[in-house]
Amino acid sequence: MPAFTARSTFNGSGGALPPFLFEVNMKTIAAISTPDAAGGIAMIRISGPESLRIADDIFTAVNGTKVTEMRGYTCAYGTVSDGSEILDDVVLTVFRAPHSYTGEDTVEITCHGGIYLTKRILMTVYLHGADPAGAGEFTKRAFLNGKLSLSQAEAVMDVIQADGESELRLANYAKSGRLGTEMEHISGELVDLMSALAYWLDDAEECPPELERGTLTAQLSRIYAHLREMSARYQDGLVLRSGIRTVLLGKPNAGKSSVMNWLCGTNRSIVTEIAGTTRDVVTEQVKIGLYTLILSDTAGLRETENAIEAIGISQAYLELDKADLVLYVVDADAGMSAEDLDVLEKCRGRRTVLIWNKTDLSQTLPPQTDIPVVQIAAIHEKSTEQLEKVLSAFFGGGANVTAAAPITERQNLLICRAAEAVKHASDMAECGAEMDMMYADLERAAKCLREIEGKEVTDDVIDGVFSKFCVGK
Repeated sequence: MPAFTARSTFNGSGGALPPFLFEVNMKTIAAISTPDAAGGIAMIRISGPESLRIADDIFTAVNGTKVTEMRGYTCAYGTVSDGSEILDDVVLTVFRAPHSYTGEDTVEITCHGGIYLTKRILMTVYLHGADPAGAGEFTKRAFLNGKLSLSQAEAVMDVIQADGESELRLANYAKSGRLGTEMEHISGELVDLMSALAYWLDDAEECPPELERGTLTAQLSRIYAHLREMSARYQDGLVLRSGIRTVLLGKPNAGKSSVMNWLCGTNRSIVTEIAGTTRDVVTEQVKIGLYTLILSDTAGLRETENAIEAIGISQAYLELDKADLVLYVVDADAGMSAEDLDVLEKCRGRRTVLIWNKTDLSQTLPPQTDIPVVQIAAIHEKSTEQLEKVLSAFFGGGANVTAAAPITERQNLLICRAAEAVKHASDMAECGAEMDMMYADLERAAKCLREIEGKEVTDDVIDGVFSKFCVGK
């Protein structure tokens, strides 16, 4: 598919830009932009060249104003009719191009939130000339019309899906366009080096100062380190956005299920004094302060001849392999055993917390270890403050979102590819290779960074990004 090179005029500010050089499908689209459920109000969005005319066909303002004569950012109260009967009294809002979310003439109809009523009004809009909007098509048009860069558009879904303070901060900061600014700066540095290389190739007797071996190697190493740091921020942000995959491990009767119930705030797992009660993996999503834990309670770890229990223990180790965080539970009354130490050794290299449980039954202190320890009596515990402090030490406080970072796998992959190309160029510079061999690497890196923001990107990539959106956004 051909690349949309005209998108390189995007300035990352979200402001209106001159028309692009390629054609955008100019059909008028409509969809319900509120959840598909009964509520107090619902909103239907219409966008495209015929949106004002379609709204005029079905809407009658109480003051007689015609929709086609309304100015942008104005509302009117009136009724919507299908031609034979009035369907509802509504508030209609007009946004005129280019000062709308999509950059096109847009109308939003706010009606009562009945499911049947909302769909009936939408069908009336269709019958008067609008086409059904596809997944993410309103935001896609905002991108095509220069209102958002591709990375800002991707951040819109993170804003919608955020279910906590940290996630919302990260999403809003990404939507502000900081990543695009950073990519523009780094790709600009690469282009400057490419220009210097091109100059040198034309006049090999005069080497620009920035191409001196030491200077060039230092600059490429700095750019590479910067890109790797940004990729690392993606992994940190992913934990905050997607949840921390957490596994509860421990010997039978250590109190893992009680810990599970403490974290869930309810009796999610069966608790008995019979060792080996938990056979299968029990999974729950819980919120601990700023963090979301995807929490799995597993079978107690021990040698067993019971085939079903053995399967459960095998599943526990599979959960360990996938975990971002291990909560290892020890019965304080029984103390730390050789078996506990063996399992903790298997957890080495992973973020691990020792849950010293059943402190109401024993005054025994936990062993000296470099693993963080949380001392509780889970069956009575109410506060999660101790664990929150450990999570903050492991994953950060969630407040530092000012650094630019990729928020999708697509963005992170492109940054990693750019870093790989820069590293290859740096290695060649360091070993004294011919400088003209570096040009292709720098060009490849710059292209990857431009693609993050939607410059030189194909239709397939764009369709893939917006296919993840909901209809109506």
